[in-house]
Amino acid sequence: MEGNASSSRRLQVVSGHFFQVANQTQAPRRLFNVAELQHLLDHDNHDTRQAMKEVMKNPIYVPQYDMDLRDERELALQRLKGLCHAGLYSVTDFRHNPLRIFAAHECAAFCDPSMATKMTVQFNLFGGTVLKLGTKPHHDAMLRGIDTLDAVGCFGLTELGFGNNAVEMQTTATYDASTQEFIIDTPTTLAQKYWITNSAVHAQWCVVFAQLLMKGTNHGIHGFLVRIRNPDMSVCRGVRIEDMGHKMGCNGVDNGKLWFDHVRVPRGALLNAFSDVAPDGTFRSSIAKPRDRFLKVADQLLSGRVCIASMMQSGSKLALTIAFRYAATRLAVGPTGRSDTPILDYQLQQRALMPLLARTVALNIGLNYVKDRYAAASGFDGKPVDPRVATEVLVLCCAIKPLCAWNVQETATTCRERCGGQGYLSCNRFGQLIGFAHAGMTAEGDNRVLMQKVAKELLGMMSWPAVAGRLAQADSAALPPAPSSSSSDVEALQQALSTLPVLHKLLLVREARQLRALAGVMKGVAQEGFFDEWMKAQSDLVQGTAQAFAEREVLEACMRAAAAPGVSADLREVLQQITLLYALRVVEADLPWFIGEEVLPPRAGKAVPAAVRAAVGVLGPSAQAVVESFGIPDHLVAAPIAGDWERYNRVDNQGELFGPAAKA
Repeated sequence: MEGNASSSRRLQVVSGHFFQVANQTQAPRRLFNVAELQHLLDHDNHDTRQAMKEVMKNPIYVPQYDMDLRDERELALQRLKGLCHAGLYSVTDFRHNPLRIFAAHECAAFCDPSMATKMTVQFNLFGGTVLKLGTKPHHDAMLRGIDTLDAVGCFGLTELGFGNNAVEMQTTATYDASTQEFIIDTPTTLAQKYWITNSAVHAQWCVVFAQLLMKGTNHGIHGFLVRIRNPDMSVCRGVRIEDMGHKMGCNGVDNGKLWFDHVRVPRGALLNAFSDVAPDGTFRSSIAKPRDRFLKVADQLLSGRVCIASMMQSGSKLALTIAFRYAATRLAVGPTGRSDTPILDYQLQQRALMPLLARTVALNIGLNYVKDRYAAASGFDGKPVDPRVATEVLVLCCAIKPLCAWNVQETATTCRERCGGQGYLSCNRFGQLIGFAHAGMTAEGDNRVLMQKVAKELLGMMSWPAVAGRLAQADSAALPPAPSSSSSDVEALQQALSTLPVLHKLLLVREARQLRALAGVMKGVAQEGFFDEWMKAQSDLVQGTAQAFAEREVLEACMRAAAAPGVSADLREVLQQITLLYALRVVEADLPWFIGEEVLPPRAGKAVPAAVRAAVGVLGPSAQAVVESFGIPDHLVAAPIAGDWERYNRVDNQGELFGPAAKA
């Protein structure tokens, strides 16, 4: 009887490969319109998103785990082909609707991180580079095949010895005027192209980046469209490809290493939208400096950071969806000593999960803002972009990717722990998401290196009116007064810290002080000592400045979203609760800085955690509805503990969702 009573409290589901909720004895409270929040978070291309989710109802998208490496890679490819053949997005969307490209990445990542990774290389890095750097002959020859996956490509930028300093790469492209060909060559072991997604098995083409050499002059790095496999998938003459093998995650991705032994390609292989070589070897370029040419040819790394951030956000949403569903249905000890209390009722569970939920929603809104800024200044439409706007977009893209990647790493790890032993099973997906997070922290720019870029650009922006105004605003910010030793004054401090205007001022002050401190230190350093000071003495301040900027940008995006016209009163209230908890956790995480810099008094060490706990309690009744607004259908959640996990364990399922055991 007791077992039946416990079962009745859990989610009831219909059988099949996936777990669709039929009814729930304790339905989550909906204090706002869930569809309205989902519309806000999805932001754009709603029909495309829904259509992609429908396509992924095909059984090929059912997760599988105990697989041979070769089969796992083939499955990722076939899944991507299924999406490509649906015709829901195109590489040419970068010209007219880049937000659709980002939306496709978000939806793909719900299903399979490996498929999503192959997508971002095919459509952003490879396809986007051909679109932006190529001209009509390249477009006519390649774009359709890129969309259909008949022309699988890869992006040959990173070299074994030259990752973040790719401008120093050693691969060369020497022009031979007598044959009107470029000779692509890998001169050293360190020059091998490394970590090249799609190259080990599936790619026929590679955009190879190389130093352009002509008549003894190095004209800088340019991109060349090079065939690496023949139509029958045999490796082309002079090309050497090695498989990088098994990784800690995303093993459906075929990463490889590439060498080129004096491979000759026609003059037309040069992607020549900005630089070109005449038949006689005359070089011309609309970009004067070689380093600026490199920045232009590597331009898709910028949109790639938005693609990575989009995929990382889907990972965080998926982890939270699984963890909250399980926590709401897993019964453990209650006041009577019986197993009759959902673990989501415990403060331990709420304190771990609620701040991550708030931060994930906040980052979603911040990322939407970055997407809009990028789309308006992508350069694909041929319109000139104001240099200052371009710099602002660069900084935003470099800032949001690290925040989203770090968030999914912490979210997936915490959710796995809070789901106990069930979270350790592959079929419950946390291991997959943790591996994905680590890929995202490195792909398209190491997170910490990107934060260095953010801080360096901010130093050059300090005199800009918008930045100067923000610094002045920080100077005039009224901060909470230091309390006395009385408990009532400490409670007053907690109340003051539980208001968005005060939290906004705290984040403004933190950013301004750190940026000014960094500027002051670096101003006094001679040019020859700049590198050592920046890289060996001021790393903490550099990272802190960049993170303060990024987290303040996210907070302001959330405040704008909550105040936007047309937002219902109920949703506005929930958005404010989410934003408050996000901002409080930012302050709590950096509390030593706020107290050490005397921005907050020592007793804030008690007041801030108390304010976080209170904010968790306020958001709690809406949390499951917020998770529901992520809009992940059951067939894409696809984790047993997110559904009827008792029924799943009635049979010998072998830890799989696919096959007769899972159907039983």
